[in-house]
Amino acid sequence: MMIKKMMMALLTLALVLNCAFVTAENAEEKTYAQEHPGVMNYDGYWLSEDARTLVEIEVRLDGVEMLIYRTPGHKDFTSWEYLLTYDDSTGTLHSDNGMKSTNTVQEDGELGNSSIYEYDDGQADFSINEEGRLVWKDLKEDAGAGQAFIPIGNFQGDYACDRAHISFRWNEGHYAVDINWADSAKINNTWQYVGEYDPATRTVTAKGFYQKLTYKEDGTVDAEADFEEKEVSAVFSFDKNFNLIWKSPEGDGDGMLFENLFTPAYLFEI
Repeated sequence: MMIKKMMMALLTLALVLNCAFVTAENAEEKTYAQEHPGVMNYDGYWLSEDARTLVEIEVRLDGVEMLIYRTPGHKDFTSWEYLLTYDDSTGTLHSDNGMKSTNTVQEDGELGNSSIYEYDDGQADFSINEEGRLVWKDLKEDAGAGQAFIPIGNFQGDYACDRAHISFRWNEGHYAVDINWADSAKINNTWQYVGEYDPATRTVTAKGFYQKLTYKEDGTVDAEADFEEKEVSAVFSFDKNFNLIWKSPEGDGDGMLFENLFTPAYLFEI
């Protein structure tokens, strides 16, 4: 009887330890976003109202990274880099390790070797105000004074699927969305949309025009070939693997997953 009781006790202890191990293992597997769901309100791109400063916030598996570009599109620009923590009680981000640098962009869009680091001890707080704008409180040099940043999502850049190519460019409060899809070397389909970004659904709803054009051997449009033009609409979103999804009433993008071809050159279009 004593042996049986000892075996039962050991079995119970093993189960308890196993449950504790599984619980600990599951806790370790939680991502930063799972531990702090509110942080996802910050994820994506934010643009200042004067379009001179771009903020890129990425919620990673183990934390939050931020890059701020001032005067993107110029060969010389200033940037700030932050690693941040999220405060669940206030819904804000904070960093004690901000790094500021001045940089030069090469003709191919890549960063040159002439970056100059000014400091690496910057402190900053970030919050989202009642209007849904990002507020940057720079405690080092007040670089974010008087600015509020508009959410523009993660769409900026180029995407491809087979022979179809999609370009997203932020332009004066909207996304210009251009799609080119070549049926052959001579026949090309184009969609030109103006899209509105919705932070609540993280989608772009767009309206525009579709054209089907046929080209001659010399590259000019064949006016005698079949021509088609019509008004179109679409909704763009991302799946869980960050592939772009194109949905339209006509079913143009059905079954297609567009891979992001984003490179730094698109931030600095020289």
